[in-house]
Amino acid sequence: MRSERPQGAVRPRVLVTGATGLIGPYLVEAASAYGAVTGLSRHSRPACDLTDAAAVRQAIGALAPDLVVHAAALTDVDACERAPAVADAVNHMATANVAAALPKGAGMILLSTDQVYPDRPGPHREDGAAPVNAYGRSKLAGEAAALADGALVLRTNGFGPSRTLGRQSISDFVILNLAAHRPIQLFRDISFSPLHFATLATLAVQLWRAGATGVVNLGCRDGTSKRDFAIAVAARFGLSTAMATDADGAILPGRAPRPRDMRMDTARAEALLGYPMPTLTEEIAKL
Repeated sequence: MRSERPQGAVRPRVLVTGATGLIGPYLVEAASAYGAVTGLSRHSRPACDLTDAAAVRQAIGALAPDLVVHAAALTDVDACERAPAVADAVNHMATANVAAALPKGAGMILLSTDQVYPDRPGPHREDGAAPVNAYGRSKLAGEAAALADGALVLRTNGFGPSRTLGRQSISDFVILNLAAHRPIQLFRDISFSPLHFATLATLAVQLWRAGATGVVNLGCRDGTSKRDFAIAVAARFGLSTAMATDADGAILPGRAPRPRDMRMDTARAEALLGYPMPTLTEEIAKL
């Protein structure tokens, strides 16, 4: 870990890629407490195709950021499996392009994923990556590109209200479908340790300001199955689960392979921050 990054008289310039994604608006909000933020995506102004190395050099050179928070990614696991070359271009090569275009002295935070872990029981430590799908492999390759330039890589999973039209988080999916009395399947065989998007974004900036680099698991400290997560979310809003049925996600036809236990060991994050990570119950209470 580096020494704490000072806050000077001039506010640092922060660039957030993927600013119109699920986590992007939360990252923009959290980073605004640290510096002057510009969002960058295919739909922003300025816009940029991050798979185009020349375009990335031009955009980042013009903005001259002190910190890039790189959240742009193709996160659809099944789409990545169907088109691994596209996944590699968006999740690996675009990350390499951003890292290569960083101004001298600038830093980088990469938002990665718990899908880099193997299909073995967790909680997983940072040194245990062995992805079982194209999405995880493309993100792990992106991590390597970012780490070569001294980045802070955060392996994450999140939930919370979407602030982007047309995008839906896992908690949105549960709430909207149960409120409309539509049937849904709850995966009892898949476990994870997500954080509310607001918590995730805030802790990302806190870790950066504390001087953290390398790979850090950023999740709640316990975790549960996606079934039990959905039931807890339903209880938070007083929603009936009568239309929900238990299912095993690993055996559903047409789905990419996935690790069944994505719970993460958060000891390193806790050591860097100096306090325990929140429980999943505490995070769901923030909805």
